[in-house]
Amino acid sequence: MTVSELIRTKRAVRQFTDEPLSDEAIRSILDAGRRAQSSKNTQPWHFIAIRDRATLRELAECGVYAGHLAGAPFAVALIASTADSFDLGQAAAYMQLAAWDLGIGSCIASMWEPEKARAILGVPQDLHFAVAISFGSPLPSGEQTSAPKPTGRKPFDEVVFWERWGG
Repeated sequence: MTVSELIRTKRAVRQFTDEPLSDEAIRSILDAGRRAQSSKNTQPWHFIAIRDRATLRELAECGVYAGHLAGAPFAVALIASTADSFDLGQAAAYMQLAAWDLGIGSCIASMWEPEKARAILGVPQDLHFAVAISFGSPLPSGEQTSAPKPTGRKPFDEVVFWERWGG
């Protein structure tokens, strides 16, 4: 797919098959995050790659909407040396688009209990950990336990202004 096709078709996937991801796919996803742009090229991130199902189930309990981590065969915890989340957002987007290009779905999970999540993964206190991303092969829609949400986007002219607000 082209980049524009990836962006246009990417959706949040919260239900996965039990099929494990290949080491090659996992490395490709992690490398895409590593190669993301960052402010002043500081690359303020570290990634914890998680395949252990028990750990994923524990992390799923650290956020109100993080339950999809429990069913994922793989997840990445995004750890940063700064509280600025813009650079981590870049890394997350690169990883998710790289995964989608491989036919792998993903979804972001906010760690609403960051101290609990930090303890599960042994993240040092001087680093920031607020987000993890689940990855896996999307469960076919006929097998999903809940209906997917509508996938539309606001119209272009509703979100884009030219030259100034409301203009």
